[in-house]
Amino acid sequence: LDTAPPWDGIHSLEEYMKKRYGVASVLAAAALAASAVVGAPAQAASRTIVVWADEQRGPQLEKLINGNTTIAPGYTIQVKFFSALDALQSAWDKSTAAGGPDIITGPASFASQGAKSGKLARLGASATITNSIPKAGLSAMTYSKGLYGVPLDVDTTAFLWNKSLFGASAPATFGDMVDYYTANKSAKGLTGGICAFEGTWGSHAVLTALGGGAWASKGSNANYSKVTLNSSAFKSNVEKYLLDSSGKSNGFFQWDGCGDAFKAGKIPFAITGAWNFDGITKAGVNFGLGATPGLTANTKGAQWVNYSGAYVTSYAKDHGVDLGARKLVTQWFASTEGQLAMSQLSKRPPASKSATAKVTDPQTLAVGRAAATGTPQVSPALDNKTGGANWYDVLDGVFKDIFTKGKSVDSTLDAAAAILAKNFANYDATN
Repeated sequence: LDTAPPWDGIHSLEEYMKKRYGVASVLAAAALAASAVVGAPAQAASRTIVVWADEQRGPQLEKLINGNTTIAPGYTIQVKFFSALDALQSAWDKSTAAGGPDIITGPASFASQGAKSGKLARLGASATITNSIPKAGLSAMTYSKGLYGVPLDVDTTAFLWNKSLFGASAPATFGDMVDYYTANKSAKGLTGGICAFEGTWGSHAVLTALGGGAWASKGSNANYSKVTLNSSAFKSNVEKYLLDSSGKSNGFFQWDGCGDAFKAGKIPFAITGAWNFDGITKAGVNFGLGATPGLTANTKGAQWVNYSGAYVTSYAKDHGVDLGARKLVTQWFASTEGQLAMSQLSKRPPASKSATAKVTDPQTLAVGRAAATGTPQVSPALDNKTGGANWYDVLDGVFKDIFTKGKSVDSTLDAAAAILAKNFANYDATN
């Protein structure tokens, strides 16, 4: 029938059927229709995609996508976040298909870890992703030529100075910061000069500003055959800027639990990421942003620069949500809109070039400029333990030995470099 009733005085489909086919036929058709409805399966319930995150990204994702049913039609998104990155890492390490996530967000180190363990699913590099994400971002998510994650944003730190203490302009050199600390330590009750909020990871800008760091560079490439932690320049500058006349720490360099002191105005300079900016602002600190000053004007320390990512786990297939999880990661997490929305909440520079072009927040832009002076963080090399301990554990031991126990700079750094040389050589030979 091509039009709505009435049809020549007939006011319903039932009346039409009776007139044309007879009452018996109508009753039979009705019974058949009823049986079809009874026997039809119920519409499948929406399946749940579980996303894991840390305490920083989790609340942001909860606002943006928790409970969403439109990004991946037929699926409901559920965000679960942990108390800290360490807690997320621990839960991920212990996870199984029985209770593990379908998607996990976290640092680029998750890519190599998850690829090796089989806990992450390999992704296809669509034209959208390869055209919008910088090669460095894709490289950070790649293991053994396979892409295992979508880069979300730049994971790095910036240099902060307390304007109320030091002044409106940033210090020109590292020495300027030390001089300020020395001159004002007693009068202003300073408990330190510079605070690396994120410990050994966040301290790399201090190391490189003083001529140290992990490895040297050969052009734009890492030179893993040359460890710079025990360079003669770094040894000399540690003694000059970070120790007193007796060879003990002068208190300027702080790396362990010093964030609250910076917020309280007891430390004038800091190195940290965008995730701490809101807390610092709420503490009442009026701060400037830039790159860590080097030994001479216009030189800068190089902080680690990496990417955080979103990863589809192999558990998603076990849970029957692999298709939806891939759609969420490759179409929303990788999209201009998704990355810009995350950036607006986190203040981190987005990985997507199209999203970056739309950033207007001055703090986010400042972090992006600081990142330009950074060193690419090659997590598998830093995590390598061939020599007995990875970069972070070695560095933690170095800091404690030199600045807490007062041990020899020369012997401490040489012993550490011997371990790192084995780590980096092993990574270089196998990659």
